[in-house]
Amino acid sequence: MTTKRTYEELEAKIKALELELSASKRKDNTIIRLLTEDFKQLADRSPDAIYQFDIESQTFSFFNKQFLSLYAMEEKGVKTLSPKSVLLHIHPDDREKVKAARALSLRPENRSGEVEYRFLQPDDSLRMMHDRWTVVRDPGGQPIAIEGFIRDNSRGRQAEKEFELSIRNSLIGCYIVQDSTFKYVNPEFMRITGYSEDELIGADPLNIVQKKYRRQVNENFIKMLKAERLFPYEFCINDKCGNTKWILETATSIQYKGRRAALGYFMDISKSKQVEKERLAKEKLQSVLELAGAVGHELNNPLQVVLTCTEKLVPASGGDQRQSRLYSLLKTNIEKMRKNIQKIQNITQYTTKDYVDGKKIIDIDASSPGMPGDNS
Repeated sequence: MTTKRTYEELEAKIKALELELSASKRKDNTIIRLLTEDFKQLADRSPDAIYQFDIESQTFSFFNKQFLSLYAMEEKGVKTLSPKSVLLHIHPDDREKVKAARALSLRPENRSGEVEYRFLQPDDSLRMMHDRWTVVRDPGGQPIAIEGFIRDNSRGRQAEKEFELSIRNSLIGCYIVQDSTFKYVNPEFMRITGYSEDELIGADPLNIVQKKYRRQVNENFIKMLKAERLFPYEFCINDKCGNTKWILETATSIQYKGRRAALGYFMDISKSKQVEKERLAKEKLQSVLELAGAVGHELNNPLQVVLTCTEKLVPASGGDQRQSRLYSLLKTNIEKMRKNIQKIQNITQYTTKDYVDGKKIIDIDASSPGMPGDNS
């Protein structure tokens, strides 16, 4: 009797447990169903086309309303979605590019892919679409599905075209750098550097910068992108003919083709540098002329006194020979002083010559070309 009661109690407990498990499963299924519905509603509200493509069955296992409206084909009043319908919406010249991008992403070493192509609308107008996807793989690494988002980049591409048009017509040299290489150069930049578009695109921007300025240019460029430097910087480049040109440059961070890039403004200031150099040379010459005038004036008066006194010291004929030699040496050097003072007073240009310890001094003979040299 006891055994029978125990068996019945155990059976009742098992049934109760089964009922509890059944209720739990129904609850879990309800939660999963609600989550799935919420996700689908969220996906349907997205402006992007969202899809999941099953590789084995070659069917779309999930897609939102935007993907269906863009890529479905209507047959006998029914919308059908398939790889063929998707391909027919892609411009014929871009189809091979799309296929190649897909195939590349399915290689074992890859986990994702992306491609940009032209989308054919029913009225034969074009839109620019950017498709980016992730490859889902099984535990063995085999691709089983593709999950992706497709965004309409038509407005962005149009804005880029308008932007490129504006800088193309700019009177200032402009260029775009991305991944440390030139991606775009305008005609004025090519005119300044002397290089063609084919020679510049894909090249390192620092190649045209003179070696002694490269580190400084790179540091200033980065600081401007980070907004740590607010003022333009100067440096020298070598153009294609090997000529040195002075450049004034600024840079700013931009988005180009959906990725971060840098826009540089590039001005040739060689002429203004030459004008500045000539101005400084004139200022130096003016300073030298003023100094020469002051020195000549201050030395001439005492020199006249020395000359007058020297005449008083003329040795008597037949006198001491040593005194005669000293007098002759004194008179010769006084004459040299007189000629040098005269040269200083007649300086017309600023010319220097090398001096000791790497220094330079004014070349008096070259600076007063109208005066005869002292060959004594």
